[in-house]
Amino acid sequence: MVPLLAFALVTAACSGGGRDDDPQAGGTTTTTGPSGSFTSLSYNVAGLPQGVNPDQFPERNTPIISPLLNAYDVVVVQEDFGSYTDLLRADADHEHMSEPHPGPAVLNPIGRAGAGVGDGLNILSRLPIGPLDRVPWTNCGDASADCLALKGFAATTLTLDDDVTVALYTLHMEAGGVDTALRAEDLDQLAAYLEEHTPGAVLIGGDWNLNYDESPDGEQLRGFMERTGLQDVCDVVDCGQDDDVIDRFLFRSGDDVTLRPTSHRFERETFVDPAGAPLSDHDPLAVEWSWST
Repeated sequence: MVPLLAFALVTAACSGGGRDDDPQAGGTTTTTGPSGSFTSLSYNVAGLPQGVNPDQFPERNTPIISPLLNAYDVVVVQEDFGSYTDLLRADADHEHMSEPHPGPAVLNPIGRAGAGVGDGLNILSRLPIGPLDRVPWTNCGDASADCLALKGFAATTLTLDDDVTVALYTLHMEAGGVDTALRAEDLDQLAAYLEEHTPGAVLIGGDWNLNYDESPDGEQLRGFMERTGLQDVCDVVDCGQDDDVIDRFLFRSGDDVTLRPTSHRFERETFVDPAGAPLSDHDPLAVEWSWST
């Protein structure tokens, strides 16, 4: 794989303490560009209508999820199909929230006749974001009832600072153990979109439904990463036993901004109900990032 992450550290010789760009520090000063950090969360919130999945309880759990999202600067969610979107946002204090999918009767660019819900993809952010470009997968499989939704990916621009932006994506890939060919098509479709629309820094979080230790999943995902220049967070930080969970973040830096993940953890002990049971059938993934120009 072509190495993607080049992390430049700028230093300046100086006498005594002080910042590198502080003229009072003495010696040679070096002007550095903007830099910062932010926290992110990717969470499949299991937002299908109550009763569709008998072991999931979104009516009860979504109000518990909502205030917990406030611990993260950027939240990308999946399976937020509209039934509980208002509940999910009720206690969230993020200034920027994506416009929810209006439903397949309004937005169905591929004309999928059997779709009953939209893509379930949304973003909540303290950092400014633009409108979402929602792109459904071209094809779907019946094995996991994926044809009943418009699953795909959604892309926007995340503004880190003045004139400092990265592309931000959330996605939900096809499920079902027999749908390996469809997931390969999903990756090809996403790679082509990235090549056309996103030449620079990018961050993609979501439910990939792919594992490295399964075939052909691993070959498909690594091939996609080689084609697009993306890197898995777990290739950079130690993810321990969670280095191959289907919920993941991929990323790459650009010419104008360097992204670097600094932590990776599943918030299993936080997103629970009063009895200690998980609030979704997916664990929420939190990743902290540093960025520099």
